[in-house]
Amino acid sequence: MTEIIRTLSDAYLTKPSVITIGSFDGVHRGHVQLIETVKRRAQAQNAASVLITLHPHPKQVLRPDSNLLLLSTLEERLELAAQQGLDYIVVFPFSLEQSKLRAREFIQLLRNHLNLIEIVCGPNFALGYKREGTIEVLRALGAEMGFSVTVVEPCQFGEGILSSTRVRALVADGRVAEAAQLLGRYPMLRGIVVHGDHRGRELGYPTANLETPANKLIPANGIYAVRVQLGGEWFDGAASIGVRPTFGGGKRLVEIFLFDFTRWIYGEELKVFFVERLRDELKFDNVPTLLDQMARDVQAARAILARARQSSP
Repeated sequence: MTEIIRTLSDAYLTKPSVITIGSFDGVHRGHVQLIETVKRRAQAQNAASVLITLHPHPKQVLRPDSNLLLLSTLEERLELAAQQGLDYIVVFPFSLEQSKLRAREFIQLLRNHLNLIEIVCGPNFALGYKREGTIEVLRALGAEMGFSVTVVEPCQFGEGILSSTRVRALVADGRVAEAAQLLGRYPMLRGIVVHGDHRGRELGYPTANLETPANKLIPANGIYAVRVQLGGEWFDGAASIGVRPTFGGGKRLVEIFLFDFTRWIYGEELKVFFVERLRDELKFDNVPTLLDQMARDVQAARAILARARQSSP
């Protein structure tokens, strides 16, 4: 079972370790490829396999005006990474102060706390102040301090390199089915069900309004076919993301209509997996026209989800 260590300063490994370092937003197929190399290299040397995840994301610390939205919260990231069978996951609290650590200082921390013997990374990896710890610099430090560096070539998928940036762009554009191919699973959004204005119930389509985490990337406005996890149960549904322009617009909402579902679930957490986008958010001339479209959306979502159960991303 993977042990999660919430801050590097709490880690004191006696067994040597093979590590990889990064933000690992979304824990996509490329990250999994890197993790598999860490596990193989660790096993070959009777060492522990360790993933270090930086939190908050360095871009959020160094460029707070960037308004970066992420595929996964810290807890989601830890959960996804733990599923990969690592020995340890270590959270490295990233701050402006930590960003000023020189490469040698950073490596010394890893040696002191994790008994580092090998770093596994991509070809563009660098650590330390102003990214001074390039591959070349790390190999020189390794020769001096007793660790090695293994470079894993980037994972190619389709027409380009698989990256969190690429996946985030797809999700932000609503292209969730394409994002699923890169993630190896459907993009997910979790949130607590809160009270809305109950307009959906008045229209005959009662929806669960989700309160979502801050800094979490939400797919583009539109209608989606979704699979929803509530506790240990799974349900089919349709999600509406947007401002409800037919009713004058307003706050951006995430609303989930669960098919064939009548239970009271306010205050409970839903995990919503976005399978496919059905259409853009539209403004309708009147409520009957909207209801006709909603009926077609539900029919289309049911068909998509029935097909999706026969395959996986």
